[in-house]
Amino acid sequence: MTGSSWGVWMRSRSGSWSRSGSRSGSRLWGSVMLIWSLLGLPLLARGDVYDYGPTKLNLGAYLVRRVEMYSPKDSPSRSAPGNGNAFIQMELKFHRNPSSENTSLASEGVIEIATVKAMQLEIGYKDAEGTQWWCCTSKLADKMETDHCDQNKIDTLIIRNNDVRVKKVNFHSGNADATASSHNARFGVEKSGPHIMVMSNCDARLREFEVSFKGQSLWMNPYGYLPATLYAFLPFYGSMSIVFGALALVWLVLNAIYWKDIVKLQNYITAVLTVCLLENMVLYFDYANFNATGRRHEVTLFLGILITMLRRTISRMLIMAVSIGFAIVRPDLGKNKRHILNFGVIYFVLGLTQQILIDLAKVHTGINDHWRTLLSIPVAAADSGCYWFIFISLYHLITMLRVRQQLVKLAVYKTFTKVLVFSLVCATVFSIYHLYLTATRQVLQHWRIWWLLDEGIWNILFSVIFLAICFLFRPSQSAKRYAYSQLSTDMADDEYGLEDDDDHDTGIEMAPIPSDENLFSLGDEDIGEPVVDKKSAKVD
Repeated sequence: MTGSSWGVWMRSRSGSWSRSGSRSGSRLWGSVMLIWSLLGLPLLARGDVYDYGPTKLNLGAYLVRRVEMYSPKDSPSRSAPGNGNAFIQMELKFHRNPSSENTSLASEGVIEIATVKAMQLEIGYKDAEGTQWWCCTSKLADKMETDHCDQNKIDTLIIRNNDVRVKKVNFHSGNADATASSHNARFGVEKSGPHIMVMSNCDARLREFEVSFKGQSLWMNPYGYLPATLYAFLPFYGSMSIVFGALALVWLVLNAIYWKDIVKLQNYITAVLTVCLLENMVLYFDYANFNATGRRHEVTLFLGILITMLRRTISRMLIMAVSIGFAIVRPDLGKNKRHILNFGVIYFVLGLTQQILIDLAKVHTGINDHWRTLLSIPVAAADSGCYWFIFISLYHLITMLRVRQQLVKLAVYKTFTKVLVFSLVCATVFSIYHLYLTATRQVLQHWRIWWLLDEGIWNILFSVIFLAICFLFRPSQSAKRYAYSQLSTDMADDEYGLEDDDDHDTGIEMAPIPSDENLFSLGDEDIGEPVVDKKSAKVD
């Protein structure tokens, strides 16, 4: 769980304090967010300037929010707007409204605001009779069953954690309003880790009042408003923007030099590279704005999600096309074109819905994890089908190239296969590690590397694969002449599963290359290709 979490608790009819509304509220938010994401509407993302509209805080209720924070000494940066300062500050206005005409404002009252440095909030107490208590009352104090509730702690929230700091906002006699500000509700962050804010109304003197509040809470890290779990995305996407920018520049120069020898595959690589660069730039500016203002702009957030899913979709489609030898071994996608396009549409819709929920959950964990888990199943199934298609196609393609003794192309596709296998092994290892942390409930303890396990590793592995594609299929002087030259496709269709729409065989026409000419990385050695007996698969 990252970003923030919340829950409202209130008094039950039995007189003890019990939770209500948390599960139903979570389910409601999950349902609403799912419907909005399916409609593709940009959603408001809360940040570390957390706004509260008019909210009731009746007797016994409390509100919780949790954010990972860096202390100044552990922070990876001390840049503006944090400038090395880390704190949690409430800027709230409380109002008490008498529940009846006979209720007087002459009484006083206290609202508690506390911060807890802990992985999990330990709150409340269950007595020997099985009654759950959230607030310390005189009745519970008389039982003397727990040190967390005695005569000195009556009318306070029971918090069993050790690292707790409490500040009080007072309603003075005759006043209906009370204010929490930097003077009476600011907490310095001294230790790195999850910090939980608890706001409660346990004062029995406010029993005859309806208490509400509005305002905002500020969660400032030494570098800005980004939660500690999200900060690493800022330098990560900045670095990736530089990497893809440099790659785009080199690719543009090669395209300009060898513009007469460009093949279709290289045009598609250019398109994917453009989307990759745009994605990293948009995400970098999204996180930079979030860090500076404490809010995520809904348009930028949704645009980043949209571009991310577009990149994921077309990159998978590109790898599928490469795996069947498009533009290198075969002139077009043939019947596979329909399959690849159908996969792209389905994957984009499912992935977009899931990614919206994931990004919103980073800063608004009222979204039920049930929806994210449910949507991950079809997305994982689509990914599995994609990987199966890629490796089966590469197996058939490599077998065909080996039989035809096209050794240069064979070496290229074998190298590409090794890169894919390496990435798949790394992805499997990280997935198992992630599952282990989740199963053993250690995810919260590893909040510093959460960004890597959640998204970072997948972006890194994709970058490795894409860089390999750019290197292996880069433009060169002999690219067009040696990439594809009317290979005979009937053997591929009949024996190796590489479907094509052509019903006839064509011969191979390849001009010889001078010995001193630099070969395109896909240059072939099949000048005067040997005759192949398809039935025996022997080379004469």
